[in-house]
Amino acid sequence: MGSRDAGNSSFLFDGDPPVTRIAMTTDASVTDVGQATCSPVQANHLATLHPWVSWCTPTWIARRNGRESHFDRTHRISLLGALVAVLAPEGDVDLYTPAPVDSARLWQPLRLHAGVPHHADLAWADARARVVNDRRLALELAREHGVALPSARVITTIETLDGPWVTKAPWTAAGRDRCHGTGAPNDEQRTRLGRLLERFGSLVLEPWCDRILDVGVCATVGPAGSRASDIVVAEPPHGLLTNARGAFLGIDLAPPALEPAERDALATMVAAAGAMLASHGYAGPFAIDAFAYRTAEGRRFHPLCEINARFSFGWIARAFAARFGTTKLGFGEPPTGAKILISPAADGVTAWIA
Repeated sequence: MGSRDAGNSSFLFDGDPPVTRIAMTTDASVTDVGQATCSPVQANHLATLHPWVSWCTPTWIARRNGRESHFDRTHRISLLGALVAVLAPEGDVDLYTPAPVDSARLWQPLRLHAGVPHHADLAWADARARVVNDRRLALELAREHGVALPSARVITTIETLDGPWVTKAPWTAAGRDRCHGTGAPNDEQRTRLGRLLERFGSLVLEPWCDRILDVGVCATVGPAGSRASDIVVAEPPHGLLTNARGAFLGIDLAPPALEPAERDALATMVAAAGAMLASHGYAGPFAIDAFAYRTAEGRRFHPLCEINARFSFGWIARAFAARFGTTKLGFGEPPTGAKILISPAADGVTAWIA
């Protein structure tokens, strides 16, 4: 596994229709990889084109929360998708989102469009990466490397459960589409589990751990034919800000307080995740999440919680850091002195950097 190195590259996702992945270098050596539905071209050519066309893809990400209406989901995804614009070069940017976005709430002027562009130079996610974003695949990989959580498994029925537990939908993000419990499910939990199983067919069951810290790593998978040292290129680990239930609240780019052995285990699983993605024909940006937790025997580390084969918010936080010198990207109450990216409103959607 390599470390991040500045330079221009093109990353392709194998298959039809043709897909172009454009890499462009920022001041902080963050390589931004996007997806477009046009024929392959050279990155150094597209990097000079203005306006830059960015597409906030709704794909599977927009279908993750059954408690929200379709309007609520697409509205939220569209607003947060505006942050993808920071991955483009500074200058004119055309941003396409599933639903209209109020430009007055955004940190910079953008040419906004609701709908799907004829082509895009960069996209948030690739709908065809759905298979590698499946939590069941991440669990299988963790098992292969002997790092799966004790008793973690896939369930297709409501089972007798022991101890603190959490079930997660195969495709989910930001701590949604989950059910938490302790011991046998009560009536409310059984109803919740039944609805999730009806929607998804199966769920990933894990023990709920007493977390010490959550971390992530952003990396890229090189295209087929890359040198072995360039297949997976990773950024340093970053912190994940979460609430007590594991719901995502933001990114902290300050080095997390990992022990040396934990850093080694994390690097091993970044490389393993990248190799698995490459074996499925995927190339481009991804991130993995991990966490340290307490047990009666002491501190433990789970080096592969999930794999996100897309531009995660870790990537977006790094791009904002390159442009503004910030270290945090948050989605809750903005702290004093923060730069507002999405101004707060009645919909509860906001974003800031500090």
